Amino acid sequence: MKRILFALLAALLGGLFVWLFLNRQNLSNSGGTRQQPRTVIPASPDINQTKEDPSVSAGPIDESRVQPLIPLAPDETFLQGLSADLNQDGLADQICAVKNVTDSAIYLIPGIQTPITGEYIRGTAIKTGVTQSRTLLFYIMDIIGDHSEALIYSGMTAENQQLLSVYLPEQAAEGKISYRAVADLRADGPISIRVTERYEAYNLGLTAGESYPIVSYSSDPDAPQTLDQIERTYTWDKSLKRYRETAETKITGKKIESNLLRQLQGGDSETFKRFLTGLWHQGPQGSAESPRYLFYDPIANEFIFHSGATEEVYQIDTIVNRRYGVYLTTRNKSISNIRRLIDIELSAADEIRIKVQEDVQLKIGVASDWDGLYRKTAGSQPAGPAVSLASVKDRIVSAAVWASGDGTRISFAQSAYSMTGNGAEESGIWALFEAFNGPVLQLRPKGGQSRFYLVSLPKEGLEIKPVTLTMQGTGTTGEPTITLTPDK
Repeated sequence: MKRILFALLAALLGGLFVWLFLNRQNLSNSGGTRQQPRTVIPASPDINQTKEDPSVSAGPIDESRVQPLIPLAPDETFLQGLSADLNQDGLADQICAVKNVTDSAIYLIPGIQTPITGEYIRGTAIKTGVTQSRTLLFYIMDIIGDHSEALIYSGMTAENQQLLSVYLPEQAAEGKISYRAVADLRADGPISIRVTERYEAYNLGLTAGESYPIVSYSSDPDAPQTLDQIERTYTWDKSLKRYRETAETKITGKKIESNLLRQLQGGDSETFKRFLTGLWHQGPQGSAESPRYLFYDPIANEFIFHSGATEEVYQIDTIVNRRYGVYLTTRNKSISNIRRLIDIELSAADEIRIKVQEDVQLKIGVASDWDGLYRKTAGSQPAGPAVSLASVKDRIVSAAVWASGDGTRISFAQSAYSMTGNGAEESGIWALFEAFNGPVLQLRPKGGQSRFYLVSLPKEGLEIKPVTLTMQGTGTTGEPTITLTPDK
């Protein structure tokens, strides 16, 4: 009798384990009450806000930023998250950026992980004032030098102003954490934290370090039709326990034709896009041995960084118009989790000032190598009648297939090309721009480095000469000019 009972009990237990194994996925999905994350880019109800380009897709999203661990309200939409040890207890906490259906501003909600249960206790939400969600950037940094981790966020407001705020943590009741604002700055130009070197004793945790100043740039209200700027410096005040303005300097801008200012001031982003289109080289701050180039391609909606053997291509997510410039949010085409926020401002009729903010998940508080002044690479034309880019482009796309004397065959579509020859195949995208010596054709193969060709138009066909880009213009590579004729 006992054997029968033991056999029945064993069968029941075995059946229970089999049932649990077969239904483990359903049980794990239904056992919790945590709200499933939704990642969207909501539209602001403010009709004056610059709209994000609907033709640009959001692209792949970093999955580490789309998992909310703190409880969200039904009317809150999750945007991104940041994992950090907020209360210095050795556990990973989280700050979530959310959008509320009744408010255009983005909120940051801190959550503290409890050591016993692992659950996240939701703290007091912070209303940021940032309304353009793709421009939001937030991170943790010891900005005042006392080894406390301040919450810093930046982004664009509904009025297309740059915003940067600093919040210091304060311990609250019931294991929660709250934040107190110590800086809340807005400007119609860039705002940045000026990082300085700290002593080794600070890095070892033995002493406090120097606080980092914050610098903002705004247009001069007394000279609205000029490029004059007001530079304001904010430093940490220990007695007031906040940042305060300690210096103000007027920076006189270069004189620019009034008609160019009228076109760019208050215009839509398309006006500045046309001005920005083409190739730019770094100005006096650049190195002649390793020149840096920027190329904006409006057709492919890309911003290309080129330096020596390095070329980085960034797909533009959004373009926000601002006074005498634009603010770009971009993603690396090869590694979509890497973002760059690019601030471009007119400096002269043929000069722009670039400030690049790297993705803070990878690089915090360090000035970008691409910051500086850039000039448009347009100047002397080759001897003979001037050739317009429009006529060169018409000639390039006039033939379905071009052929050279060595058997190479190449065809051009609107922005793509394909090439065959010597038993190899190649495809990629192409662009055309004006350089010092005339029209230059850029071929960028998939997975390879760009090649540049100086283009000339004989009576029939097409001639392209391989060249390199230098600060003085185009340089020869020693390779012969390639003559292309329509393939019959």
